[in-house]
Formats: sequence, C-alpha cells, structure tokens
Amino acid sequence: MRLKLLIVDPNEEWLESAKQYFDECLYETKIISNGKDAQVAVYNEKYFAVILNVMTLNHSGIQVLKFIRSKYPLLKVLMITEIDEKIDKEDQWGEERLVKMGATEVITRPFQFDDLKGLLEGHQSINEMISSVPKRKGLSPEEEVDCEDAMFTSVRIGEFYTAAPVLFDLFIKLSSGRYIKILHAGDSFSKERVDKYKNEKNVEHLYFEKKDLFKYVKFTNYFAEKVMTNKKVPTKTKVRLVQNVTEKFLEQSFSEGMKPQIVEQGKEIAENIYKMIQENEDLYQVFRDYSDFDSSIFTHAYLTTMFSTAIIKQYEWQSKTTIECTAFACMFHDIGKMKLDPALITKKREDMTAEELIEYKKHPEYGLEIIDGKPMINNSIKQIIYQHHEHYDGSGFPLGIKGSKILTLSNIVRLADEFVHIIQEQDLKPLEALKVLLTRRSDMIWYNSTIVENLIKVFVAPEKIMKENYIPSNSRMVPNKKAS
Repeated sequence: MRLKLLIVDPNEEWLESAKQYFDECLYETKIISNGKDAQVAVYNEKYFAVILNVMTLNHSGIQVLKFIRSKYPLLKVLMITEIDEKIDKEDQWGEERLVKMGATEVITRPFQFDDLKGLLEGHQSINEMISSVPKRKGLSPEEEVDCEDAMFTSVRIGEFYTAAPVLFDLFIKLSSGRYIKILHAGDSFSKERVDKYKNEKNVEHLYFEKKDLFKYVKFTNYFAEKVMTNKKVPTKTKVRLVQNVTEKFLEQSFSEGMKPQIVEQGKEIAENIYKMIQENEDLYQVFRDYSDFDSSIFTHAYLTTMFSTAIIKQYEWQSKTTIECTAFACMFHDIGKMKLDPALITKKREDMTAEELIEYKKHPEYGLEIIDGKPMINNSIKQIIYQHHEHYDGSGFPLGIKGSKILTLSNIVRLADEFVHIIQEQDLKPLEALKVLLTRRSDMIWYNSTIVENLIKVFVAPEKIMKENYIPSNSRMVPNKKAS
C-alpha cells in the first residue's frame, strides 16, 4: 500500500516534477499550488506527510501549518523555505521559528528531491516502511550493473536481516564498479540465492546503496530490540548485532549530519545497548576474547560505547538513563573529527607535528559545535563529548580541568577510549589490552581509580573478584565507594 503524500508549492512546474519523482518512489502523490485547497485536501484525506512551502499563497504556508497543527497534530509537515539573507532565527520563516510552530522538518532551497525523500523516510515507522514496498510474486531476475563503488556500503552475508519483502535492492560485488543485483526491493528474501554466492563463490558481503542506510539501520535496530532479551539467542550474537547496526548508523550520521531522525535512531540504539548490558550476565565472557573489530572510526566508537556502558554497570548508582545517555555520547564522542583534515584522523598523536597536534586537540570543541543547539541532545551528552579527553590529574584537553570538575561519565569514556585505542592499534584481544593498559602506571593518574577497578570487573566473573589480585596498586578506594 503506497503512502499518501501531499505537496503544496506555488511553482506548478516544480510540483509536476516532484509528483513524477515521488510517484516513481512508490508514494501516492497529490500536488496543490495554494493553501486554501491544501487545507481542504488535508480535511478530506489521510496523508502520511505534507510537504509545504512557506511561500504558498491563498492561504499562506504559515496559515496552513497552523491549521494542520490545530486539527491534525500528529501529521508530519516538512516546510520548504527559500534562501533570503534578511531571514534570521527570529523571522517567522526561519528554521527555529518554524519548528517551534510545529514543523516536523525544515529544508531550505536549493535541494534535491533525494534530500526530501531522505527526510520522509526518516519519519516512517517500521510498518509504514514495510507496507510501502510493492510486493512481488516470486523473484526478480538477477541483473548486472555498473555503478561507482562510492555509492555502496556492505554487510557480512551472515549478519544481514530483512523483513519478508526486501526493503531495498541487494547486490553482490564482482569487481570495482561492477555489481550483480541479486534481489530487488519487494522480493521475498531468498536464502537459496544468497547461499549460492556464499557457498559456491565464497562471497562474504552483501552490498546496498548508501541512500538505503536509514532503512537498514531502522529495521536492524527493530530486529535487535526483539532479540535483545531473548535468552535463547547467544550473547555473542547480540553483541555482534548491536555492533553491526551501530557502525552502519554512524556511517550514516557522519555522512548526513545530526538530523532529528538520526538523533532519534541513536536513542533507539542506545536503548538496545542498555538492554544488552543489563540482561546478559555473561557479557564478561564475551568481552574477554572478543576480536570482531577493525581499525575504523566507527568500530572505535562502537567499542568505546560497549566498554563505557559495561563500566557503568559496575556502579551501584547506574541507571537506564545514565547508560543510555553515555551510550549515545560515546557513539558521537569523536564526531568533531569530521572537521579535521582526513589525513589527520588516522594519524597517531606521536607522529603529529606541533601544529597538527594543536588542531587535533580541537576536535572535542568541534564536536560540541556540531551538536550544540540540538534540543534533543541533553547537556550531559554534550559534556561527555566535550570532556572525553580531560584527565583526572589535569593533563588532558581542551580545558585541562581535573578531579571533581570532570564529569565522572566523561572520565569513564576517556578510559574506555584509551583502552580501545590499545585494542585497535596493537591488534589485541580486550583481556590482553587490559594487561597493557595496567602496565602504563604513569597513565593511571589520568583516571579516577574506581573507574579503573570497574573496567577490570568487566572481564571477571562477579563471584570471583578478588581485590588483592585485581585492583590496581594505586587504588585508594574501598569496594563499592562511588566515584566523585
């Protein structure tokens, strides 16, 4: 069943092009050029969303928005604005003002139809996403295509989960720029067709277009929610599932920015991380020898998230809100690196010049700039991102604060961040990396000692913890004493 879409804009030529585009994208599209007819249409029919230009006349776009919000408060409204140097945040056509008035999203011309489509998909529920895909009888024929590699992303064959109808086209890569479309959107998923490539051709990855990342993340996180509390699913499978969806989510967010629908997806992933941390008492066994990672910035963010939240679980004061808040912050703790020279991101700090090091140390501030002004992101998350390189002894950056001036959660993330760097840079299993970390005695003063103790507890069966064997020699804390 196609989702109904109403598009309201005074430019009739643009409207016709928009209708053609969205009809091809499987929406049932109605176009209107004036506000009065738009209000009548909204009154008479039920729409998934309305795309509305503020410049609409008879009645104005603002009047139509107010009408929709008073009569149909749940209807999604994407407002189109025009570039005008006179418009500022206080103007009635400015983004901030329109959002306060009830606009679901605001987009400013110039933009592509793909940009609008992405915003719409971001607000589809799982049921809407599945129902809008045209169901096909049988399987579509395989089709060889030539496409740029930059258009695609990949996932391991054994870790791809889908709804009954495939939500988007799936490909096998033959060589650079050459792919075979093995399943079309709307096909029933064919394990036999996929296994043919997996078993006979030794193919390890499925590919799909990056424009479909949101659908992939949305469904995979939905699937993860269903299995996270299922005792029959092995913990290692859950950990890998969350890693998969987190890394693809970060790939999307680093590419598209902190859009509202991306923030919402991040919160949903954080909820699943909380469930996994709380429900699986054998996590310590999985973490001891876990080795399913690479050197990418997305894997780094995921592992930092896992170990930070696992550390928090060891505290008596841990809570759902605390773990979810920290998980979200960890996923984006390095988002400020988006503003750095790409060559600098992969460079080790000891190999940087003095000038490069100064620029590198600005990434917590850049991260704060990126997320600042986002009302959906609370101050604790912002503080963690800003402070994730501060040290307990005052030797960190960007502020060089110390002790109780550093948020405890920030110091936890700092330890997890450094721990993951050791894992990735030295290609070690976590338990091996822990031993390396604990030999760096001069670095132990970077952290509140209770945090170090609780990292150790992540890898030890709770009933076997022995203080004399596992607590660092510089510890001055007694068991269960809360961090400052």
